[in-house]
Amino acid sequence: MFDAIPGIDFQHTTRDTRLSKSKGLEMPFFPSLPDDAGIGQLFSIKPGHKEGFSKFSEAVMRDDSVFSIGERELIAAFTSALNSCDYCYGGHSAIAQQHGIEKAIFESVIDDIDLAPVADKLKPILRFVRKLTVEPHKMVQADADAVFDAGWDEEALADAIWICARFNMMNRLSLGHGLNADPAMFEARAKGMNYGKR
Repeated sequence: MFDAIPGIDFQHTTRDTRLSKSKGLEMPFFPSLPDDAGIGQLFSIKPGHKEGFSKFSEAVMRDDSVFSIGERELIAAFTSALNSCDYCYGGHSAIAQQHGIEKAIFESVIDDIDLAPVADKLKPILRFVRKLTVEPHKMVQADADAVFDAGWDEEALADAIWICARFNMMNRLSLGHGLNADPAMFEARAKGMNYGKR
């Protein structure tokens, strides 16, 4: 699905997994987690992380921003696609769609940002996020300047960086724990996503 990005090999390697006898799904790497474990279940292993993590997530994804909720979720899903994290990509592309981002936009952004049917002003942000995710060691002033030249201010770029950073972390948490990327769960998880809000 994500093999169209130049210079990135998204061929999943066959992983050594335990399959669920009841559902035929890949099970998480941690025997204590249920077959259909989501991010929330990871706090059963590290409960002390929950409060701070929830506040951080809510601040990044739902506090005031120049980016709409849909645009933030698009950046989240885009970052996850770049990391070939099906679990996060599936969930956050579904949330973005609930907030007005058309389904067709995702593949087009992944295939070619320049040709994607998104606002021209958003494209430098997506290019910055792509490079920060794929080649972070190559970031230079010109990358930030391209964003500023498109009319974004420092706070906007900082918001994009925080979203990108959060989802690079989320992708590693998901992939590291072996969370199951069952497409049947994406919509339900998207409906239940509240980033810690009560």
